[in-house]
Amino acid sequence: MHWFKKHKKISVMLAVIIVLLAVFAVSAIKGGELGIGNSILSITSKVHKPVSNAGDSAGESITGIFRFKAISKENQKLKEEIQILKEDLIKQKLKKKDLKDLKKLSQVLNYKEITKSYSLVSANVVAINGFSWFNIFTIDRGTSDNIKKNDIVVSGEGLVGRILSAGKDTAKVIGISDESNNVSFMVLRNPDYLGVLQGDGKGGLSGFMLDDKAQVIEGDELVTSGMGVYPAGIPVGKVESVKMDRNTLLKTVKISPAASFRSITKVVVLT
Repeated sequence: MHWFKKHKKISVMLAVIIVLLAVFAVSAIKGGELGIGNSILSITSKVHKPVSNAGDSAGESITGIFRFKAISKENQKLKEEIQILKEDLIKQKLKKKDLKDLKKLSQVLNYKEITKSYSLVSANVVAINGFSWFNIFTIDRGTSDNIKKNDIVVSGEGLVGRILSAGKDTAKVIGISDESNNVSFMVLRNPDYLGVLQGDGKGGLSGFMLDDKAQVIEGDELVTSGMGVYPAGIPVGKVESVKMDRNTLLKTVKISPAASFRSITKVVVLT
């Protein structure tokens, strides 16, 4: 007893060991009914579970990274395909507009006298010479295509102007909207009504009737008369308004041009 009192710690440890041994022995005899093994396994599983969960989380994170990369790659591919489709759509629209312009040109040139007397050269507008209106602009045809000064230029809607000067591969066109360009016209409803028009430099046209008693009215269609450099029959525009100038005693007309000078892209030159 004296020894146990002197060595209390060792005594306690020995007592614990003896109790544990006894418990294990009884548990073994009864086939583990006391559940000591289960308790140990439960403790072990609790320790193992966080480690397992951590491993699962890491696996999911790695899988997520690969999935994100795959989705990003797929999105990039879709963007490229969409861009290609957009480019194809633009090409189709331009092609459609080009065909529409050519159809208009063929309609405006459906005059026997014109097609019989002239060769037709189609051209694209490549530059506007410093003006917001098409008073003077450049086309991509020139003397190599038999184009020369004063050749007539038309669009799908009607008369545009004439060749001002021509180089080998390009030429400058002066539009009828320019102030220096005079055009003789007649009223399509009654070809006996003749007049002369001039551009205002801003895309508009105005003119006067040679006969102040000519019964021209708003909405009358005007075409070239054939006098001067322009052949007869090319649409020029429509009468917007009519009034009598008391100073000159001339019947004046304001004209809406047939050709849309804001959007000319393709023309035909009569050579």
